[in-house]
Amino acid sequence: MPISELNPAQQEAVKYIAGPCLVVAGAGSGKTKVITEKIIYLLNECRLRGREICAVTFTNKAAREMRTRIARLAPADQLRGILITTFHSLGLYMLRRDYVLAGLKKNFILMDANDQKTLVSSMCQEILGSDKTPDQNTISRVLASVSRAKMSGLTPDEFMEKAASDEDVFDAAVYRRYDSAMNAYSAADFDDLVLKPTRIMRDHEGARLHWQKRFKHILVDEYQDTNEVQYDFLKLLIGSRERFTFVGDDDQSIYAWRGADPRNIERLSTDYPNLKVIKLEQNYRSCGRILHVANELIARNRHIIAKTLYSSYGYGDPIVIHECPDPRQEAEYVCAELTSQQYRNRYRWRHFGILYRTNHQSREMEKSLRENRIPYRINGDISFFERAEVKDTMAYFRVLRNLADDNALLRIINVPRREIGSATVAKIGDLARSTSCSLFDAMSLPDLAAILPAHTLKAVRDFREMILEKRGEIDSGRAAEVTGSLLESIDYMSHLLGENSDEKVARIKYDNALQVKDWLLRKLKGDPSEGAEPQDFDSAVTSLCLREMLDQTGEEDEQAADQVQLMTIHAAKGLEFEFVFLIGCEENILPHKNSLESGSIEEERRLMYVGITRAKHHLVISHCLTRMQDRTQISRFIGELPQDDLKIEDRESEKKVDPDESLAFIAQLRASLKN
Repeated sequence: MPISELNPAQQEAVKYIAGPCLVVAGAGSGKTKVITEKIIYLLNECRLRGREICAVTFTNKAAREMRTRIARLAPADQLRGILITTFHSLGLYMLRRDYVLAGLKKNFILMDANDQKTLVSSMCQEILGSDKTPDQNTISRVLASVSRAKMSGLTPDEFMEKAASDEDVFDAAVYRRYDSAMNAYSAADFDDLVLKPTRIMRDHEGARLHWQKRFKHILVDEYQDTNEVQYDFLKLLIGSRERFTFVGDDDQSIYAWRGADPRNIERLSTDYPNLKVIKLEQNYRSCGRILHVANELIARNRHIIAKTLYSSYGYGDPIVIHECPDPRQEAEYVCAELTSQQYRNRYRWRHFGILYRTNHQSREMEKSLRENRIPYRINGDISFFERAEVKDTMAYFRVLRNLADDNALLRIINVPRREIGSATVAKIGDLARSTSCSLFDAMSLPDLAAILPAHTLKAVRDFREMILEKRGEIDSGRAAEVTGSLLESIDYMSHLLGENSDEKVARIKYDNALQVKDWLLRKLKGDPSEGAEPQDFDSAVTSLCLREMLDQTGEEDEQAADQVQLMTIHAAKGLEFEFVFLIGCEENILPHKNSLESGSIEEERRLMYVGITRAKHHLVISHCLTRMQDRTQISRFIGELPQDDLKIEDRESEKKVDPDESLAFIAQLRASLKN
């Protein structure tokens, strides 16, 4: 699209390159278009090379969309070297160059969420003692606490100094052990991918100057979602040149639970006095009434930079407020409306979005959708390859393919339990690091006998011999036999039964593991129906790993399916639908009980704002009179909406309430919420 076809504010944002620039982009205001057009402007008009530009966002999906748009606008040779990526992928890119400065080995390990959970669990156990097993709530709390500390840039010692309760002291003690183990393993977790490059740039001038010279213009999407470390990361990356374009909207900051701080927008004007602020207020998504309702709601929040969205379309239909006796009848109402609207307006199923505050609200909705044979998809379902049992099975095959795969080895060294705890693994990791070898090779070194008890040493050596034996069988042509018998030979079913109190759950998980085994066997044997030739073991495992990667990045195909989309409001950020149902709008749900207790009502209001602005033309907001047999109270946010734009529907009486009754309803609601 030529720049001349952009609106005046968008054109100003694209062309401003004299200094630091903040683009305050309201919902549906074309922010991605501005970023992509600005990249083309930097290439064509400012004569920057592709490798001198870096565009950063928060999700792989957003980065892929941006890359796709850019590829349509410029030839490949002009884009050579350009980085359009996520914060964490950029951090990984930097760590691959500066790993020594981070105290890592070249082939350092990346720990995923399940690896972290296993490690933290074992360290909680060490602190509590063998007679006390940490429950899942404790483990989850510690993981979240350690993550928050890292997102705030705190070392274990600094976190301990700030500890204000017994729980904080415990969490800090786990963090200290966790950090020590990660160093011994030469491992990094998700938060480290930003934290470590930040510390490298802070402490090493040479590295800082290298990256500042490399990137002459930095663009950041969804800037309001940055945390403290990400702010420092960007500040160090930008340096004194101060050439950046940050695009964000404090009204859509809904990720405080993962460290996002909209005050980072406010900090910019202090750190960059010459900051140019440009507001994008023309919305290209929603009708005028939806935007008016959203503006009225969010106006009750404090604002860093005020803005008012206006529509490129007509005013639109009233917002429906629908009252239901209970969640079951709420689901039935939504299904009836779905069917009716699809028939009358010729909508496709994918044009409908059903949004809710918490995942448990989807249960009744799913049941009703199935009963009415309405196709649907729940956004955010756990990927098959993200399941622990699938990761365990994959890790065994990865180690058998490559004995030096430290990441996979760490996952299975004590699965099933072999009495090889985290302290033992840390000692093996220290030895591997000091001798510059893999963990697997370190397990055979004579020095290990001096640092491990005899029974632990035997467990380590037995595990190593078992892996070597199976690898030898594979090399001798018995790959299919090893693959087919692996799960039985390690007695994985007993492991699952020990980890899950419900035998049915354990058997479902075992079936998932068997599915991985069956996929690999088909690769080994070949599939004539698909014209696939038999593969050797290493090639077959590589193919399976590729399938895992594709499974993780398949959003486009899933979104293209003609299905009603169910998701939390958090997951709906960045999406849009012709028709939105915002269900369960009651006190203690939206706003959530935890937010009411902690006083974070403004973020809940922003969540409601995001939910409303996902709708293009039609919006229905529903609430229930009872939930789990308890009487509920309608959400205060419904009382904050302008009554002239609402149409109140009473499910019990099956009648439309006239305008005078609507006004009385809203007045009564507002009065009740003040009491």
